[in-house]
Amino acid sequence: MSARQNLSPKLAFVVLLWVCAFTLPWTIQAFLCLLLVLGRFTIPALRPGSPRSAKAFSRFILYSIAAATLITFLNAVFIREGAIVADVFGISIHQKGLLFGARTASRLILLSFSILLFFVSTPLPDFIQYLQEKGLPTNLAFMLLLTLHFLDHLPIRIHQIFLAQQARGAPVDSGMLARTKAFFTILSPLVLSSIVESIERGSALELRGFLHRPQQSQPVEQGISHMDWLTVLVLSLAILILSYSIIQWLIG
Repeated sequence: MSARQNLSPKLAFVVLLWVCAFTLPWTIQAFLCLLLVLGRFTIPALRPGSPRSAKAFSRFILYSIAAATLITFLNAVFIREGAIVADVFGISIHQKGLLFGARTASRLILLSFSILLFFVSTPLPDFIQYLQEKGLPTNLAFMLLLTLHFLDHLPIRIHQIFLAQQARGAPVDSGMLARTKAFFTILSPLVLSSIVESIERGSALELRGFLHRPQQSQPVEQGISHMDWLTVLVLSLAILILSYSIIQWLIG
């Protein structure tokens, strides 16, 4: 993988973040979310691969802030345990519910950030080729490639169908009820166009020899690169944190 990113450290970093999301306190998880947002601008390996990916990640940050606020507030209102820390428009905010909501929100955001940042900063062909080099069968890689490509282009295709429906006079932007009705009229062309495109793309990949590509012989490595050492270090840290949490749970 000389001309591409080495995805092993990045995947190990995702595993570490998932372990942290289920084991560490919510304050540390919130701090890790902040570090991920900063790393999106400062670390080259985590930068989005396209302007569209960068825009999507920026939108997701705003949605996450709104979702975290809503989750924390609802749990603080409905879980009526602990002391009342504040009153908002006559609604009591309870301490235990507030802490439970903060833990839930920080965990969900950390899990989402780690996965989303991995995919927006990793080119799809590099990811598929990496999985093939690690032993993923060609048929599974073929299905995964088509699925990820479909999900990646799904918002653009929906927007194009919306514009086509609007040009024909359909009331797709007249309100929530009209949008709901227009959604069902979009499903049929969306599914049919996706099936046709998947068949055409699959045929193109098959004609290029994707399904019959011979397995590349792995070169004999003379030593372990610094990226391999970094992967081992990150995975070791994840195992250490997980083991410490299990021991603390058994003792407590």
